[in-house]
Amino acid sequence: MPTRSLPVAPWTPALVTKAVAATLTRAAEHGLRPAVKEVASECGVSRRTIDEWVARARAVPSAPVPPGLTACHLCANRMILVHLPKGPQVYLCMPSCGRAPVPAQALRDAVAQAVLHRAPHLVPPGKTEFAAAYAPGGLHRVAVGADHTDLHMTWRSHPRQLVGPRMSMAQRLTYARARADHGEHARAIQVLHTGLLLTDPSDDVGALDVATALAAALLAELTVVHADPSTALPWAGWAHRSLYRLLGTSSPETDSALRILAIAHCRTGNLTDAANCYGELIRHHSKAEGTRALRTLAAQAALALVLYQDGRCIQARQLLARTAADHHAAHPGHRDGPRLRHELARMRAGCVDQGHAHPVGTDDPSHDLQTALTDRSPSA
Repeated sequence: MPTRSLPVAPWTPALVTKAVAATLTRAAEHGLRPAVKEVASECGVSRRTIDEWVARARAVPSAPVPPGLTACHLCANRMILVHLPKGPQVYLCMPSCGRAPVPAQALRDAVAQAVLHRAPHLVPPGKTEFAAAYAPGGLHRVAVGADHTDLHMTWRSHPRQLVGPRMSMAQRLTYARARADHGEHARAIQVLHTGLLLTDPSDDVGALDVATALAAALLAELTVVHADPSTALPWAGWAHRSLYRLLGTSSPETDSALRILAIAHCRTGNLTDAANCYGELIRHHSKAEGTRALRTLAAQAALALVLYQDGRCIQARQLLARTAADHHAAHPGHRDGPRLRHELARMRAGCVDQGHAHPVGTDDPSHDLQTALTDRSPSA
């Protein structure tokens, strides 16, 4: 077994909560690994130990009460799970306000009893042993007072049926992808919503891990196509911000999240924001793969469609004509070539139908791409 460094101070629940609180706060800005390293150095504890404390505090499969559900009624801070060697599991607010630790099993039983009494329909048959895991479906918050018998519960006005509440986020992501691949989009959306139920996508604090960020991106992608685009937009933005911070701008995951965000903006009528997203994608792909790479040209074609939808038909036609010409020159015979030409013909026909008196040569392929990316004035 790995050797741990000797602690500067005794390992107490208060020390653990202080270390976990500091780690999670810094992780929201710099990522989890750098935060663990910094806090381990400051506390005189090995990184492995800090990793264990944080993992237990955020654990889903083995947590007596779902992480993020409970808060201290005395100081309003979140409560976390603390499990020291040879000691019982307890909950304590982070950072500790000086209150006594709350026995985890007693808190679990109290929450389970409340759920089974008020919302038994949320717990599937044969799952009463895990009733506390289904609590977020009916409860928005559990504030713990003096002890586990002094609970202040905030119930949801619209209870949610949870799917696999004891799954880890990585397991949930794999399961949702499999369901989506089999066409079970509603089931995939439901299982992702369960894992993200206690997450607020409008919060500036992003995901602490890649699996959670990818789950939000997949939720946005499925929701924007198969459900309500307006509900997908916050998740798309949160997923992109999280992956940008965790992986940087050049990662495929961040690019994919940016594309999903562009689609969500487009589906909700935020065409300027959608155009900005596609412009950013074009710059990323041009730098990484070249101006005539397939992904660069696909982003240009998508931008042209957004510009046309926004009434900027001259810029749209010019950009799409150039894109089609570059695509034909760099990728002759590719299946997307006819589609690009068809879209260009549709735009031209639309301008004729609407009586636009565009000058001859409006969509000359030699038009400079930069104009389409920077000219925001509407067409006549």
